[in-house]
Amino acid sequence: MDFKTFLRESMKRNEEEAKELMLQERQKKINEINKNSGLPKRFKRKTFENYERGDNFIAYKKAEEFAENFPDINKGLLLVGPVGTGKTHLAAAISNKLISRLYSVYFGNTTDIMSFIKSTYSKDAEMTEGEAIELMTEKVDLLVIDDLGKENETENTLSVLYQIINKLYENEKLVVITTNFNSSDLARKLGERGPAMVSRITGMCEPVVLSGEDWRLKE
Repeated sequence: MDFKTFLRESMKRNEEEAKELMLQERQKKINEINKNSGLPKRFKRKTFENYERGDNFIAYKKAEEFAENFPDINKGLLLVGPVGTGKTHLAAAISNKLISRLYSVYFGNTTDIMSFIKSTYSKDAEMTEGEAIELMTEKVDLLVIDDLGKENETENTLSVLYQIINKLYENEKLVVITTNFNSSDLARKLGERGPAMVSRITGMCEPVVLSGEDWRLKE
């Protein structure tokens, strides 16, 4: 073997080893984030394959295309519809698909997100509130906010939500949001800053409307 061939093959091996190390480190990060992502055990089984499409084939296709083309897409998704029409299933299916492709996802409703934020208030906390918000809005590949507007939020919660949505908007980050409310009702539910939040969400996300009966009641 001549020197040039030896050098070329050595460089190739080094590149492959470096790539393997990078993937291992990324997987460690993903495992840590997903451990605390708020994705409940029930939702870890939600996939596109076991989604009952029914009246919502278009929504199913939009969600599937989002997951398939991520991150080379321009807008996130705002999944809107009554209770039990499969919004959370589609959001979880997107999350599980991306996790299987080694992307990091933080999935949670407002209560989950605020529990995570409040965990930073302890003197023994591993990160500050700002770092927790940065993790959700910059460090992870996708943030999923489930059931936005469902709870009667406090002023502190609404302030944190505004910070999160505003940072996502400013950083042009992709986000998936599910809600039972149309834009005007959601703006009212989110208080004084509701119109500003909904305006940013509308700018960041493509609205996808789901319909039909509550599948849980049918079961």
